[in-house]
Amino acid sequence: MKVLITGSSGSFGTIISKDLADNKIPVVGLDIRGPAINNIGDNFRFYKCCITDKKQLTIIFNKEKPTHVIHFACTFNRVRDPEKEYEIDVRGSKNVLEISNNTPSVRQLVFSSSALAYGGYHDNPEWLDETHPLRPGKLRYGLNKKEIENIYLTTPIRDNLRVTLIRVCTVVGPKFGKPASVISILLKWSWLPEFCRETRLQFLHTEDFVSLIKFIISDDQISGIYNLAPDTYSVVGDILPDKKYIKLPVSAATGLLALLYNLRVLNLHLEGINNSIYSIVMAPDKLVSRYNYRFKYTSSEAFAQAGIDPNIDKRENLRQE
Repeated sequence: MKVLITGSSGSFGTIISKDLADNKIPVVGLDIRGPAINNIGDNFRFYKCCITDKKQLTIIFNKEKPTHVIHFACTFNRVRDPEKEYEIDVRGSKNVLEISNNTPSVRQLVFSSSALAYGGYHDNPEWLDETHPLRPGKLRYGLNKKEIENIYLTTPIRDNLRVTLIRVCTVVGPKFGKPASVISILLKWSWLPEFCRETRLQFLHTEDFVSLIKFIISDDQISGIYNLAPDTYSVVGDILPDKKYIKLPVSAATGLLALLYNLRVLNLHLEGINNSIYSIVMAPDKLVSRYNYRFKYTSSEAFAQAGIDPNIDKRENLRQE
């Protein structure tokens, strides 16, 4: 097994790369920035490359001949340019799919989608399964994920290539978390809008995230769509009982969110305000039953260990430039 990981210097890519390399599995990392952790080990080889560079990608794939590809690379609202985000997220993802299909050594391609593709709506059921329609509204990040999913599900590929789409919830752990995200708000703000108090959120601990990814890449038969989330959820008011909850009109909250987004304080676009009002809770039954998996942490236990590494904050800020 040799695993090629796009976005290897990001939050997901870093923890997966390190775990696999520590376990003597050869890893090829691709990113536009250097590795987040120095001295990952002899089992990790890094290339500075953007997924939009089809020629360079092809050269790397042909040289390294990976057996598995995990596609984490995305903009996550950092670029602030819809056309450029589309170019990287959608067209870049098409490159990864096409080149994986044209590289005979690749047996599995895993694409990291997002819970945000479901969208927050008042009629969302308590638990969303993989058959629920994707309704990201006008949220660019969710729209791009939805389009990429459609491309990956409808593009003809060779018979011996397995494509798996994982819709991932918020992943947290000690010294881990996406800066300028929902975790930053929950951990750092002294107050929250009243309408968030009853919102249900899911937090997947990094240990469970790594374990499930390793199950997936060790499974030579898996394909299709899977929710990657715990079998529990957290209610904001329960996990943050000491916060001050302020009655704030949605219009005012939207304006505040837009200001913070434009100031680059947050990476949460104002089009995603419904995701703060209405819950997106994914049912992981399909994946859990496949591996008879038992989560090490509940959603609330994972959140209790959430932390933002200052070094990650600094690195991700650089990645936005």
